[in-house]
Amino acid sequence: MRNSHDFKFDITVAFVIFAFLIVISLTYISIFFFTKISTKEFQEKVKISANNIVQIYKTKEDIIKKSTLAIADSELFSNNFKINPDIISSIFKIFLSANKDFLKIKYVNQYGKTITYCKKIDQEIICGQNDKNNFIFRDFKLQTELFTKEIMTNNGLVFETISPIKHNATKGFIILESTLSKLFSASSNFYNLILIDNKGKIYYSNFLKANSIFDLFSYTLAEKIKQANDKFVTNDIYVVSLNNKFKLIFIQNKKIVNKTNEISQKLALIMILISVFIAIPLGIFFSKPLYNFYEDLDKRVKEEIEKTKEKDQLLMHQSKLAALGEMLGNIAHQWRHPLTRLSLLIQNLEMAFKMKKLDEERFEKFKNNAMDQIEYMSQTIDDFTNFFRKDTKKEEFCPKEIIQQALHLMEARIKQNKLEIIFEAEKTEPIEGYKSEFSQVILNIINNAIDVLKERNVQHKKIWIRIHGKKIEIEDNAGGIPENIKDKIFEPYFTTKFQSQGTGIGLYMSRVIITQHFNGELYAYNSENGAVFVIKIK
Repeated sequence: MRNSHDFKFDITVAFVIFAFLIVISLTYISIFFFTKISTKEFQEKVKISANNIVQIYKTKEDIIKKSTLAIADSELFSNNFKINPDIISSIFKIFLSANKDFLKIKYVNQYGKTITYCKKIDQEIICGQNDKNNFIFRDFKLQTELFTKEIMTNNGLVFETISPIKHNATKGFIILESTLSKLFSASSNFYNLILIDNKGKIYYSNFLKANSIFDLFSYTLAEKIKQANDKFVTNDIYVVSLNNKFKLIFIQNKKIVNKTNEISQKLALIMILISVFIAIPLGIFFSKPLYNFYEDLDKRVKEEIEKTKEKDQLLMHQSKLAALGEMLGNIAHQWRHPLTRLSLLIQNLEMAFKMKKLDEERFEKFKNNAMDQIEYMSQTIDDFTNFFRKDTKKEEFCPKEIIQQALHLMEARIKQNKLEIIFEAEKTEPIEGYKSEFSQVILNIINNAIDVLKERNVQHKKIWIRIHGKKIEIEDNAGGIPENIKDKIFEPYFTTKFQSQGTGIGLYMSRVIITQHFNGELYAYNSENGAVFVIKIK
């Protein structure tokens, strides 16, 4: 006969089994309810996705336009010296290397003939001076400002920016081709995506192949989609304008929704029956779909994290490219003097030849002087390229050396603005991280300080740079940060500059770099002189 102890054990086991069955049943029933995607959830999520895509597109478009203008307005095309295709090709290579979206850059004369070009082919950059696809200039020969074209190619949507050199079409054009195909490739399986123009022609679709939205929808619905702007035309179709020419259509993925609900419902019913009639062993065995569900959920979370990282990387790349555009002006200024000297040397050589005074000694002296100037220009390109080369691994480096390199590259801009730099390094300690990213932060803060000093027309412009161990302070005498924007300067896309002069991502990405990649802090406060930006590495 069973004693009370055995009976208590049986009751405990029965309670555990019953509780276990209840937990499993409720768990799989909850799967059905929690995975059911409502219309409201779709509308909320698709608005966020649409806003992100439009914001990324506008940022890319802004960077592409500024990069084109940076080249077209460069001192390389000044009347002070002869244009050298080899030098221009070197600059083109730097731009193509700096941005993975750039496909091709070329310089054409006023008649449409290609002078020089560089393009990406299978991860390599190829340059030349005879491009078969000459520029058709007849429609643009009177243009004095930058203009754009969107072209659909086998590689997807290509954004082409064309800018007259020095705002004068008779000097030729700079043409920059950039791919925007990856803008839509990271879209969610939560919705389907279609890119159309204002006439309803389809340029991109990730689920159905058609030439026009009139091939997919009824005439009435297609007309509503054409006329819609940033609104839902039905509960499951959202239309947003990408620019004046293109619109994006977000369509709820009904197959995913129905399939998810159907699978969840079947799993819930099966697991309830198995749990009731077969109990713990088979109950545990058939609970495997639950683990699969959570594994898939974990995978989705990781994918979203990766998308966020890619967005941060894009912002970081755009911030670096903006700095690249500013530094191009410094290169042009640094090259102006050696190019002028080369021009004078050539004139002296020509005069000596005409006067029949060109002997071996004079020619050798000319050659040595010319080679000195060319070597200086070549070293400038090497310094610039090394400064912006992407690091592949973390390493220890001296912050003092990085700051000195940044000041050397900005030497021309510093002299041009009659700026006094006061550099104090009492005690320095090595920092571990990516040198190029730290350089980008330093460069961005100093450039911002110069911009503010110019904007406020400060007479005696000064910047103090102080290093105390792993703490770096950069201070200016521009009067400080206004209190009403002091808490906003590190927000993404916030800028006090005109839209054509700033993207508002520099300080945001600088803080991201310091906090996430260096485990440090970046903050600002006002002193008696002006703003002080502080970098503290732990």
